[in-house]
Amino acid sequence: MTIAVRRATTADAELVSSLNADVQALHAAALPWWFKRPGPDTFPPAAAEALLAKPGHVVFIAELSGKPAGYAYAETIHRAETPFHYAHAMVYLHHISVRPECRRQGVGNTLLEAVRSAGKDQGIALMTAEVWAFNEDARAFFRRHGFSPYTERLWDR
Repeated sequence: MTIAVRRATTADAELVSSLNADVQALHAAALPWWFKRPGPDTFPPAAAEALLAKPGHVVFIAELSGKPAGYAYAETIHRAETPFHYAHAMVYLHHISVRPECRRQGVGNTLLEAVRSAGKDQGIALMTAEVWAFNEDARAFFRRHGFSPYTERLWDR
């Protein structure tokens, strides 16, 4: 199986929208009171197109043997120095999703490496991501790739 990753363009909006349905379904199954089930209003092509056109945002599409297998969406963030922290830049990984039938074949690894490379091309080594506490598969994936916790968000419903 051959994995190819390419940078998405606004012409890929419908594809990116459809690839989002897998991760949206996962989140909706775990937290149905918080996340909507995938549907025409959750991440429509118009929203994907707007995201693809944003400066500082990048989306990569992975294909496995020529068929869409997943995507990653990241943003470059520059923080100015404040009295509390030094100036820094980071690549924030908003989404990474691999179609269920394409998992455990290197697609996620390849997408993550594309995002890392995009950051390194800008001289940015720091990458961050958020993961839901219920998503142990994603937590394990990120740990395997060198990520470690640095903050914790709590809620009281």
